Amino acid sequence: MRKFKCLLLLAFIGLTTSAFAQNDYTGYNRIYVGYTGVNAKWSADGESVSQKFPGFSVGYLRGFSLTQKVPLYLEVGGALQYNKWSEEGESAKIFGLNIPVSLLYRFNITDDFSISPNFGLNFRLNLTGKYEVDGVDESLNLFDDDEMGGEGWKRFQAGWHIGANFDYKFLHLGVNWGTDFNEITADTNCRTTSVTVGWNF
Repeated sequence: MRKFKCLLLLAFIGLTTSAFAQNDYTGYNRIYVGYTGVNAKWSADGESVSQKFPGFSVGYLRGFSLTQKVPLYLEVGGALQYNKWSEEGESAKIFGLNIPVSLLYRFNITDDFSISPNFGLNFRLNLTGKYEVDGVDESLNLFDDDEMGGEGWKRFQAGWHIGANFDYKFLHLGVNWGTDFNEITADTNCRTTSVTVGWNF
């Protein structure tokens, strides 16, 4: 499995490198906002437990046409992402930078409307993370091993996603779902669902 993940990563790096080379193919830009929900899952006392971290993201991406004849594109971008969980006087907040790399094929339904299934990789850098309890002045840094009792959360996450884009003229709607390859903390995996709206130009 590790070899497969490494090969997948190398393939996407190769595609990204070739796409950045100068060409005459038509590409596009997009700015977008969206709902980004993270569902963390772990095992406790032999039972599966999950916790939802609802959030939102604001981002930009560039679509590179890979061929002149086939509507195959590589999307590369970046988004600021914020997620928060709160319950019974406790809360956890995470702010980070998400870098998606996607390969997609565009089906032009009409001259104005297209559907583009896609799959790709996510690289996320968790910039800040705080755990707070009501009535306590100081918060804990989720990424500090000492403050988290030797189990600080990981700052870097990598994963995969699959989804579809729906574009009408300049308007964009995207739906994606994916999971992380590595655990954000001990025995804890994250799954992400995102719904975005944007503007193509």
